[in-house]
Amino acid sequence: MKIGILTLILSSCIIAFIASSAVSQEKELKPGHEASLNALKDELMSYFEPVSGKIISVEGNSVKIDIGERKAAKPGMRLHAFKEGVSFRHPVTKEFLGKVELPVGNIEIAATYADESLAVITKGKPAEFSNSKIKIPAVKIKVLFVQGNTDWFLGDSYYQMLKESGRFELIDTGIETDDISKIISEARAKGAAAALVLRSEDAKDHVNLTQKLFWVGDSKQFSAKDVQVDVAYVKELRFKLALFGPREGEALLSFRLPFGTRRLAVGDFDGDDKPDIVLASGNSIMIYSIADSDLKILWDFKVPSTGDILWIDTIDVNKDRRDEILITSMHDGEVASHIYELRGSEFIRTWHSKDSFIRKIGNEIATQEYRKGEGYEGNVFSLSHSGGTYKKGADLKLPSGVNIYDFQIVKSLDGKQAILAWDDRGYLNLYNEKGLRIWISPEDFGGFSEKVKRDSPTVMVERGEWSVKDRLIANGSEALAPKRKPLLGMARGLGYKSSEIKRLLWTGIGMEEMNLLEEIGGEILDYSLVGDKIVVLSKPILWLRPKNILKGESPFGTMLYIFSLKGR
Repeated sequence: MKIGILTLILSSCIIAFIASSAVSQEKELKPGHEASLNALKDELMSYFEPVSGKIISVEGNSVKIDIGERKAAKPGMRLHAFKEGVSFRHPVTKEFLGKVELPVGNIEIAATYADESLAVITKGKPAEFSNSKIKIPAVKIKVLFVQGNTDWFLGDSYYQMLKESGRFELIDTGIETDDISKIISEARAKGAAAALVLRSEDAKDHVNLTQKLFWVGDSKQFSAKDVQVDVAYVKELRFKLALFGPREGEALLSFRLPFGTRRLAVGDFDGDDKPDIVLASGNSIMIYSIADSDLKILWDFKVPSTGDILWIDTIDVNKDRRDEILITSMHDGEVASHIYELRGSEFIRTWHSKDSFIRKIGNEIATQEYRKGEGYEGNVFSLSHSGGTYKKGADLKLPSGVNIYDFQIVKSLDGKQAILAWDDRGYLNLYNEKGLRIWISPEDFGGFSEKVKRDSPTVMVERGEWSVKDRLIANGSEALAPKRKPLLGMARGLGYKSSEIKRLLWTGIGMEEMNLLEEIGGEILDYSLVGDKIVVLSKPILWLRPKNILKGESPFGTMLYIFSLKGR
């Protein structure tokens, strides 16, 4: 017994020593790190320095502006041109927020002087630019981050550096190509203003890292910069970060998906009593079966006018033991909902509604309206199906402020019904049949990954976000909820080291919380129950990859796990 305790203490000391050594090594290597990756960051940031001024004169397609080198102006920078309209105030506090900005167009600086610059109009009519104001706003810039063939550890180190700057909203992509036209198309579909493309070449004692920057609007390359990174630094980085590796040994099956996807569902679409897995990537829906411990594609189709899939569910609408797919999609600020059904060998859209969300609640369909730029609008109501048509049904009785993706209906062991719902802070709340809150989780569950910014009348003011909450699943008298663990304390911007799925049991008197699955590597994106198994979609931190992943594959893929619930 004493030997066992001594061994445990010794092991703990060794682990602590290795971890502290890794941190120490990081500090020692940081100067060399900043001499390379920081140069790339500075190059990117130099084109997005917040600045404001005005147009002095307009001649044809050329303009002169009162921003020069003293204000960090440089050729290639693009600025928004606008004219001020009426004043606007906060709808609640009545605080003066500024004036509505009426867009005029965009300009690109061509030549700079001490206090002035010459620019060309890239968007808009020249006649409207006179007496206009110009600026690069201080709000975050959307940038598509394409890591290419760059080492995962090195690329992720740079990715985190850019996130920590607070200047950019980085958009992940699963695209694996050097074709700039395809990269720009992906960036445009995801609403990015610029695309950042990394490429690397290995030399004897260093890595040549190249960063190319492109404007998404017209595909123009506006920067190319090369740096050298010491190979020793990359090796040390791999060793240090490997200490946080995930543990997925309990999974019955695991698959690395070669594309980025954030949503999954499980259903039987052809009535063969074999569940299939539905995955959403961009505007594509792919349905797989699991055969011989491998994924086999069965069907795929594209949802028209879609940039991203916000939600998917499956439900047997026709009560014929064949599921349909419920989809909510978003594109250019527009939200739409769809229902697809397998007919013959193809999936056919049988219902479509603009400005609406859709999901499954128990054995019924629920919807809620969408208001562009704002998010959820009005009450959640049922969608009934009869004779091949869908009709609006009654409103669902929900607590104030609870929207369509926030909640799940739960029952206690003695038959009492309640509403379990997320709030915007990431806490879970339980409401009784009268709509009164009777329980709140003691801590938040790690936040939500699917967030959308509200439109603002001025690019200088951000109006907050609305979010698609994490899936809650009712399982008998229990409810399941995912919980994420940030890599470093509360610093969620650095990613999640692991996630877990909690079991919540309402006894009718209180709420009991237990672990169902622990230490799933990275960030849980979605999950689904099927019989005595649970299917989990997870996004590892860029540099946390299973051992069988070879260098050169995209770091933006996701992992699909299947766990058994027997004995849990």
